[in-house]
Amino acid sequence: MGTMQNARDDSGSTMPVLLLLGNARIRTAADESVPLTEKLALLAGYLATSTTRGRRRGQIAEQLWPDRGEEQARGSLRNALSRLRAIGIGVSTDGDVVALAHLPTDIAQLAEAALAPVDVDTAMALSSPFLDGIEAPGSEIHDWLVFERARHRTLAQRALALASQAASERGEKAEALAAASLLLTLDPCRERSHRLLMRLHAAAGDRAAALTQFRACCEILKVELGVTPSEGTLALARELSGDGSIPSSSAPRGGSAAPVPAARPSGAARPAWEFRLSVAVLPFVHDEGDPDQRFLAEGIADDITTELTRHRDFLVIARPSSLRFTLPAEAARDLGVRYVVTGTLRVGAGKVSLSAGLVDEVSGRHLWAVRHEGVMDDFFVLRDRIVAELTTGLDAEIRLAERERAASGPPADLGAWELFHRGMWHAYHFEAGDIARAEACFSRASALAPEFALPHAGLAYAAVLRIALLMELDTQAGVTRGIAHASRAFELDPSSPFVLVMLGRLRVLAGDIGGGFDLLSRARDRHPSYAHVHYCLALSHHAAGEPALALEAVDMALRLSPRDPLLPMFLTARAASCYFMNRLEEAERGAREALAVKRGEAWALMVLALVLAETGRCDEARDLLSGSGGATPGLQPATIWPMIARALPAGGRARATRALALIGLPPPDDQPA
Repeated sequence: MGTMQNARDDSGSTMPVLLLLGNARIRTAADESVPLTEKLALLAGYLATSTTRGRRRGQIAEQLWPDRGEEQARGSLRNALSRLRAIGIGVSTDGDVVALAHLPTDIAQLAEAALAPVDVDTAMALSSPFLDGIEAPGSEIHDWLVFERARHRTLAQRALALASQAASERGEKAEALAAASLLLTLDPCRERSHRLLMRLHAAAGDRAAALTQFRACCEILKVELGVTPSEGTLALARELSGDGSIPSSSAPRGGSAAPVPAARPSGAARPAWEFRLSVAVLPFVHDEGDPDQRFLAEGIADDITTELTRHRDFLVIARPSSLRFTLPAEAARDLGVRYVVTGTLRVGAGKVSLSAGLVDEVSGRHLWAVRHEGVMDDFFVLRDRIVAELTTGLDAEIRLAERERAASGPPADLGAWELFHRGMWHAYHFEAGDIARAEACFSRASALAPEFALPHAGLAYAAVLRIALLMELDTQAGVTRGIAHASRAFELDPSSPFVLVMLGRLRVLAGDIGGGFDLLSRARDRHPSYAHVHYCLALSHHAAGEPALALEAVDMALRLSPRDPLLPMFLTARAASCYFMNRLEEAERGAREALAVKRGEAWALMVLALVLAETGRCDEARDLLSGSGGATPGLQPATIWPMIARALPAGGRARATRALALIGLPPPDDQPA
């Protein structure tokens, strides 16, 4: 394959090249390859991907050495920068800002290859994952690494597509097919890749292979996403068929389709090719000097392995084989698996911490992580809990990851990614001005990267907030607008939990409770640890008049995310559940807790007023709603009745109306009973 050539500086001297795709290394001016340690690779990659002139020392030190104090982390950074300079990676400093000096990199070459075609060998060489095999030491640097891997995978797809098309135009059919085939392995459900292969086979005169590719596309879309090909793919298939018909996709014929295996006798062993999902569980990292920790760590990995083998469609590598490995990339390559489970066991001062994560080694993505902490006396209870959560979560996440390969990842433009998260930061302030600023961020992000699903879902979320916070005068128009944004996000990424939750929530607000439940249930099944889906399920159960189920769902949300930005809403939903279950003391306590977190939480005020009215404290309820004394901002009658009409089913509306009548707030004439 093609490799990046060493460039020359202004004096004509050969310059070193920083290689961050695949195994991180530097190719020296003498054309020697020097591998980078994991920490040096992270530091070099972190600096090389900065979108500004560099990164601040404090930020770098905190991200790369999160387990050390500030001074010790800064000292480690100074040592690491010296080591980079010693192997030829120039680093410049400007006050507190650190940046890479001008240095050729393969990621820069990949960015160029995504804009203008390069030869096929070079494009294929540039398709390796960013910082392959590197583990991030902290949650924030982990998020950066996950994003950069996705971003560079997107760039590699573009580079391969351009290189394949250019090779085809030059008449280099074999090279064009090789690039297109590698492109398809990066994202097997990407229809554009299938169409490219179909056209290339047809251009080479092999129409049977082109139609076989179409059938393979149909099959993978059906199995992975439950959808049929787009009209563009169908139109190409009609064109290639010669008679305008769409070839049957029920069974691949001709070309290089794999033969259908013969049925095996009942009870026969299942051959490896029949397992679709392959996984290895590596030994948990622990203190090597403590033999007790070794046995504990190996026992946890063994329990997880045993539980995963209960899933009939998983190929789980036996423990004697996986025990030999410590690096996920090495294990995946040598054991022939896609997914690797890693973990850490820390014991000290009578406390124990267990953490584990799931890595997709083909795409280089960290898919999922969980951590539990407790006292050593509770170790076996803690172990059972984490094993149960891991096996449940791994099952859902591995299946999800197989489908997510079809979903569009974060865009190549970092600005859009940052704008989305900035928009969410504004949205979580729950104020009119901040919601407007959030919408501006989401709109700019979607303009920068139209195929990025999350900004569209962000606009849907803003529509939900405007309705929930009584900022939208025309509820129906707000719901319609929100559904349009959420539907577009769903088209782009039907597996994103945020997208599914937004579309499901808006369906419920539109009156389609069954359709909303289906979407939210799908999100819950795929992402059982995503707190917001449980919260939205609670709201949907309220809309359906099912407070007991709502309480169960919101309790799960609180357990999963006890410090969530939506905490006052979680607490309010719980208080409302208790109110409609006639657990009035719990309802009052929950509403007061919500108001302690967010003084003006409207529904918490409402629930508390209803409880006070029903328990004979009508004067206190009136003072609460009027804002008397300044303890709360109060609620106006013009606000109260639309809240009840929008959020409560008929039975709930009737009960709330009776309670409010006790404090002298009869409904307006047009208010439904």
